[in-house]
Amino acid sequence: MQAKPVILVYDINNKLVDEVATVIGQTGRFTSINTYNEINANDAVRQYNRGFGLLTNKLACIITGWNNHKKPRDQFLYRLREQERSSPLRGPTPVILVTEDHRPDLKRRALDPQDGNVCAYLHADDFRTELARLLEKITDPEQVRELNRNARQAFEAEVAEE
Repeated sequence: MQAKPVILVYDINNKLVDEVATVIGQTGRFTSINTYNEINANDAVRQYNRGFGLLTNKLACIITGWNNHKKPRDQFLYRLREQERSSPLRGPTPVILVTEDHRPDLKRRALDPQDGNVCAYLHADDFRTELARLLEKITDPEQVRELNRNARQAFEAEVAEE
């Protein structure tokens, strides 16, 4: 029997982590690792690293949010991307942001394919309807790139309307 793909869920909002894990469990296709602080999330990333961190890790996806107590550059997402860029043999891990903070500057950075490169930027109030659909696509690297392109285009269109 083949092991289910593993999804790391990290947020300082414990209730949100539990809700996301419930949606993941309902799909029946994935296993989730629930972490409630950044230290445990970083430990989980290290445990799933391959080739001493030189190769892309074995996590299918990371679902996280913004930590309002930290500066944008100190966020978990950007520290992860920094680690990934340190090796030419390592690709970006698919990331989905679930957050209440929809500041345009943060959203633009997160969706930037060279910076945050997230697959989707979902609101904490209504992520349940989209999350299961997105998870079906994350196991295909080409679809992950397409998700990022679509999310970025939708954001740019939203900004242009304002």
